[in-house]
Amino acid sequence: MAGTLKNVFMMIFAGEFIMGILGNGFIILVNCIDWIRSWKFFLIDFILTCLAISRIFLLCIIMLGIGLDIICKEIWYNDNQPITFEVLWTGCNYFCTTCTVCLSVFYFLKIANSSNPIFFWLKRRIHRLLLIIVLGAVFCFCLSLLLKDIVFKNMIKTKVNTESNVTLNFTARKYDLLTSHIFLNILFVIPFAVSLASFVLLIHSLWNHIRRMKGIDSGDLITEAHVRAMKFMISFLLFFFIYYLSNIIIYFAYVVLDSLVAKIFANILVFSYPSGHPFLLILWNCKLKQASLYVLRKLKWCMNLRKPAYIKHT
Repeated sequence: MAGTLKNVFMMIFAGEFIMGILGNGFIILVNCIDWIRSWKFFLIDFILTCLAISRIFLLCIIMLGIGLDIICKEIWYNDNQPITFEVLWTGCNYFCTTCTVCLSVFYFLKIANSSNPIFFWLKRRIHRLLLIIVLGAVFCFCLSLLLKDIVFKNMIKTKVNTESNVTLNFTARKYDLLTSHIFLNILFVIPFAVSLASFVLLIHSLWNHIRRMKGIDSGDLITEAHVRAMKFMISFLLFFFIYYLSNIIIYFAYVVLDSLVAKIFANILVFSYPSGHPFLLILWNCKLKQASLYVLRKLKWCMNLRKPAYIKHT
């Protein structure tokens, strides 16, 4: 029964993985083709491309972790495997989260309207601000690696003390890894707070704009731009919350419950962030939406061409 359950959920994982690769790959392909044609690479396209690349790497790391844990758990007895996986997972997480925060800040500064002098000062220095966000993420990543190094040294001491008991050794190592994993997730509260602040300020900007318009034309371009940006931020905050909530569930599933069903359910939620959110980006970005509709029309045209030949052959 457990083997059948694993096979079923591995098929679900594979489906989510393929959808994520297709969605993120489509964003990269469209932006690269547009760059080759026009030789102009706008900042928004660059951020979206980096975000899609980071999510592809994150999907690969998540799939690798699921495969190692569910299919061949014995590999985790190797000392280097948990360390390598944790470093890769942390790096991909920081890369992905940083790109999303940069996108949230970009939308806020480009779309919002405010008479605040600090807002204008930041708007004129948007490139420097995004660079500071990236450097801050690099600093947090280096700090997390330093903390992980301390955890790994404690794991070596634990291994020496429990070398005679392989099961206890594996359990202690897994507990140390997951404890550090959850503890370091606290650092991701900072980018979440920055995105939430951008969202609240964008709502405030929209409210002020509607009051200035006095309800005469609530469907103007500025309002539509605000609404599109708010949709992106809401979706990101929701998926971001689900993603890190699932990491907490994974912690309890591994350390406290030791339940296969809980592990699988949490891993399905983990996949929803890098796999589902790209399709919302495609839906709410004009250029990506037009490109996707063009691809769908081409596919429909190709399918209609094949139908008569198939009917005639039968």
